[in-house]
Amino acid sequence: MVRTSSYQNTTSNTLFRQVSEGNETAFRLVFEQYKAPFYTAAFKMIRSAELAEDIVQEVFISFWKKRELVALAENPEAYLFKMLHNVIYTQFRKLAQERELKQTLSDVDAALEEDSVEALLLEKENRILFETVIGQLPAQQQMVYRLAKQEGLSREEIAEKLHISPNTVRNHLAAAVTFIRDYFNKEASALIWMAIWSSL
Repeated sequence: MVRTSSYQNTTSNTLFRQVSEGNETAFRLVFEQYKAPFYTAAFKMIRSAELAEDIVQEVFISFWKKRELVALAENPEAYLFKMLHNVIYTQFRKLAQERELKQTLSDVDAALEEDSVEALLLEKENRILFETVIGQLPAQQQMVYRLAKQEGLSREEIAEKLHISPNTVRNHLAAAVTFIRDYFNKEASALIWMAIWSSL
């Protein structure tokens, strides 16, 4: 991560103040300064050049509309980064919801949630994270989840294999899905910030 000098901070704060006064030249300078790292951070999380560009555009449109609020912030630069974080997170959740809608509706009570979360986490760079999350499940929940989602067994087949009832299989799957979803929702914000800072 590149450390910002005191001079750079002063210069940035001056630019933010000028933007708040409606100075379009200052706005363009801020845009040129931040557009590349913002695009890189967005692309790392979304994996779409078009969406990453849209995110950067949305951030700076919002920045212009809220320029007076940004300039009044104790740290305008941090405020701008927070705006980026919020836009990425909103887009991230939107993509997750879209992926859910594309899943099979045969098992709505569980499959939509687990498949959408798994699709997000099974990106190449997140395989280790996904395995870590699965490894935190209780032993039988973990076994049921792996048999269902990684080996493709039906509830009846899992029940017969593990000598438990199909309802117990269903309960284990539901509990596993809830744990994975909650973990993912909590960690998504941290992943976004890691992408932002690693791009600077």
